[in-house]
Amino acid sequence: MIRRKVDAVLLLRDGFTGRVVAGDVLCRVDGQPLRRPLWKQDGYLVLHDLAPGPHRVTLTRPGFCPACLTVEAGRGFLEKTITLQPGEDYPFPAGTADLTIRAPGLPDGRQVWVGMESGPALKLAQGKETPPGLEVRLFCQGLERLLPVPGTFLVADPNGAELVSLRALRGGVGELEQPMALPHGRGVVLVGAQSFAVDGGVVRMRFRQGGVVWMFCGGSLARTQIREGSQEFIWRPEGER
Repeated sequence: MIRRKVDAVLLLRDGFTGRVVAGDVLCRVDGQPLRRPLWKQDGYLVLHDLAPGPHRVTLTRPGFCPACLTVEAGRGFLEKTITLQPGEDYPFPAGTADLTIRAPGLPDGRQVWVGMESGPALKLAQGKETPPGLEVRLFCQGLERLLPVPGTFLVADPNGAELVSLRALRGGVGELEQPMALPHGRGVVLVGAQSFAVDGGVVRMRFRQGGVVWMFCGGSLARTQIREGSQEFIWRPEGER
């Protein structure tokens, strides 16, 4: 039996469609190509038997921007979902909805989390009286398998929003990586979210269709309705003015 020391388990997603990306990915560890990447069922990329210490991992795939992360080998293993953002040669379909967020108070490099209410709606099926834990009761209006799970979700609560990492969802019961930090009422929407870096005071993204878009940064929450075509939203998060 071959024994491997697993250092990282990565799930790659298409930042436009939300679908899992498997294969045709060049993985470099400290600049050197990984000759025989280990792909597991459901599209998981496994990095194993790395020398102890930090390693710079770069993932590239045609049509996408490179994604980089640091893997600290020898300290258990990293389990992470990586969103590959579309590049200039990504085959976007016609009829997309393009959004530019202008945030003059945010410095370059600041991360803004953005998500659209699309696909099956996911809502909390428990109230503030429920003690925080690693399990959370959820109501999905549609097929659970169509949601980007595992992945990061924005708890879009106007009374106190936060990000949660949803590891699994089965039969209306979600498994969280960490308990929710804030109390939330029943019916609050959870939206699959991606992180975008501010560049020149703006954040740009593209969606398959129009809809309600939520954005979150530094504890501030905002929403806007977008439609097919290009549009802008000016946002000044609290504490950043």
